[in-house]
Amino acid sequence: MSLVQLEVASLAAGGDGVSRHDGLVVFTPRVAPGDLIEAEVRVEGRVGRGTVARVVRSGASRVAPACAHYEAPDRCGGCQLQQVEIGAQREAKRRMVADAFARIARRTVDLPPIHAGDPWRYRRALTLAIRRGDGRTWAGLRAFDDPEAVFALDDCLITDARVMDAWRAILAAAAHLPEGPRLRGTVRWLDDRPLFVLEGGTDWPALHAFLEAVPALAAVWWQADGKRRRLVADRRPAGVPGASFAQVNAEVAGRMQADVVAHVLAHAPAQVLDAYSGGGDTAAALAAQGVRVTAVELDEEATAWAATRLAPPSRAIAARVEDVITRLLPADVVVLNPPRAGVDARVTAALAQRPPRAIVYVSCDPATLARDVARLPGWRVASLACYDMFPQTAHVETVCELVPEAA
Repeated sequence: MSLVQLEVASLAAGGDGVSRHDGLVVFTPRVAPGDLIEAEVRVEGRVGRGTVARVVRSGASRVAPACAHYEAPDRCGGCQLQQVEIGAQREAKRRMVADAFARIARRTVDLPPIHAGDPWRYRRALTLAIRRGDGRTWAGLRAFDDPEAVFALDDCLITDARVMDAWRAILAAAAHLPEGPRLRGTVRWLDDRPLFVLEGGTDWPALHAFLEAVPALAAVWWQADGKRRRLVADRRPAGVPGASFAQVNAEVAGRMQADVVAHVLAHAPAQVLDAYSGGGDTAAALAAQGVRVTAVELDEEATAWAATRLAPPSRAIAARVEDVITRLLPADVVVLNPPRAGVDARVTAALAQRPPRAIVYVSCDPATLARDVARLPGWRVASLACYDMFPQTAHVETVCELVPEAA
């Protein structure tokens, strides 16, 4: 490795700064556009990886990170962009989406608009690693450059204060958690109560004592080592959904879902296929407008919840989308909201063979969105918009409306 000066030109997907040195593209974390840095550079294949030694000159968009955990010694990996002013963060995300379309889909698109909310205290879910050692128990996130280093989290400024309060109560009762040096927990805020999911351990003899010590928890799920997750305590009113249905950023998620529904209704559909439908929020909103919806979701708990929200002729099916899509087409509009890996190639093949009037694709990864659009050469991008669901991080949500070229 060598120490070199680099000028950061832009931010890449994932949040690393992009520079060039002697014809080599160098990716360096924790920098801002316009920064002049000294960095150690190691070559990995055809690219370089930089580690900042010092910032020689700050770029115009560089700001001081607000969180005490972000810089040394904790080097928290939960955020990637706290050193970048929020407007510049959002501009970078717009460019990440447009760049993915240009590089991967071979489509030129205008810079999409980006919709956003509060850049702090927006997260209603927080997953922490729980560690024990030297007679103490702590919970925290991992260092961005050392996944084994878990620091004790005092506060997370992008997380709802109520979620942090629930975590503090859980840690105060840590003596009643299952034995084991490595556990993982998630607190989600839903309907004004915290829900808790614990992973790890083989036996939980002090469960009752834990529940008494943390009375605010509305429900607790436990996934023991090698076992399936199960509900071990439930204090919720009847009809309240499970922990997986809490929106991480309720404000921006609500705006995005309203836009998805509006895009679908603009095509006056009688029948819609809602693929990767989750708990059925979009399906229920469309059904309320008189649309016949078939919601498909692999998660059985989510499908069961969606089914309670859909009256015939609408329905919810628990299945892999790629296994059933052929028999569920044709549809007037298809909504796709897949996980980060995008859709299976069988899904785009089926849509090419029996095309709907429109596809409304909700994506959490611009690269897989662009790849899937590339698999649909007979379609054009009718609209494209970004949603800054996770400020201070490199993640961006996108809604892409596709229509047949001939339309």
